[in-house]
Amino acid sequence: MSSADLADTPVSDATHDDDDSASFVSVQSQVEPCDMALPDAYEEFKTLNLQDVPERKRRMKLPVPKHDIQLSLWRTLKSFVGKDLTRVAIPVHFNEPLTFIQRLSEDLEYSELLDKAADESTSSSMRLMYLAVFSAIPYASVAKRFSKPFNPLLAETFELVREDKGYACIGEQVSHHPPITCLHAEHEKWTFWQEYRMDSKFRPHYFKVIPTGSVHFRVRHTNDHYSWQKPATTIHNIILGSLWNDQEGTVTVTNHNTGEKASLFFTPYKTSKNFTKIKGEVYDKDGKVTIQIKGDWSSNYKYKHVDSETWTDVWTLPAQILEDNKKYYGFSTFSLQLNEPVENTAPTDSRHRPDQRS
Repeated sequence: MSSADLADTPVSDATHDDDDSASFVSVQSQVEPCDMALPDAYEEFKTLNLQDVPERKRRMKLPVPKHDIQLSLWRTLKSFVGKDLTRVAIPVHFNEPLTFIQRLSEDLEYSELLDKAADESTSSSMRLMYLAVFSAIPYASVAKRFSKPFNPLLAETFELVREDKGYACIGEQVSHHPPITCLHAEHEKWTFWQEYRMDSKFRPHYFKVIPTGSVHFRVRHTNDHYSWQKPATTIHNIILGSLWNDQEGTVTVTNHNTGEKASLFFTPYKTSKNFTKIKGEVYDKDGKVTIQIKGDWSSNYKYKHVDSETWTDVWTLPAQILEDNKKYYGFSTFSLQLNEPVENTAPTDSRHRPDQRS
């Protein structure tokens, strides 16, 4: 995921979920998901040049803070237990002013780790370590965000150019039911793309999201291709108490060129009260451990080589710049800039939606 004189418009999510997309229904039934590999046209990389793009001054807060409306989440959701939540209308008051395409682009917030992974001086094992940590970082940014992003319309797009970070990306909603979102990003050192699909389980005490799509990364100077799948996320205390979430599963980053791998192990709350702790390992092509990883998926990561006793910091969650983060949906500075108006964007861009303007 606007201009200063426009606030969120209290429109039901059904408006943009089903009614507004009626004209697209006839073409959405046979949409193919994103290809698992880059098309042939991308095999010969072209250098992405953002040097001539002037650096843009970006906003540091939303023009309007979150409305403090007291609604019962359980009273709203109880009739949806056991149903597919991608097909039900939820009041707009539970939404944040971003579409899911914009939220997916938040995976690139800390793209400096991809820059390090793609650097020519980085070894293959260290590259896997950086990618493993990068795959888990998005969960720190949304650890305390429980608002629902707006459902994108079929063929809705989102274009993001971060000249300060050296990359540009484009996302598109390629299927409405089932929802499938694709994202592609280009940098002079790397290419990143993903498709996001999911299964879900909604029960009285929790809501679980199980991603079924894949994330891909390619280093330009070596042409090494990596991929991984995201862990399951569970949101707890739907009925009573404060909402909180945990991650569950093993994320395996695979180098398809060499056979090297890295694995991160997410521990669910049901097996440990230290459920935010994370550990991982990098393996060479023979399955031998070369690097160990540890940390807390909500705040920081460290690594060490197996023949060393010294742990080195990889990444730490930056302190929020906003004085009162809760007033702005728990957004990071990167997130609150996603829906800022930008000239010359496509008519299908998420920023043009009046129902989520902020």
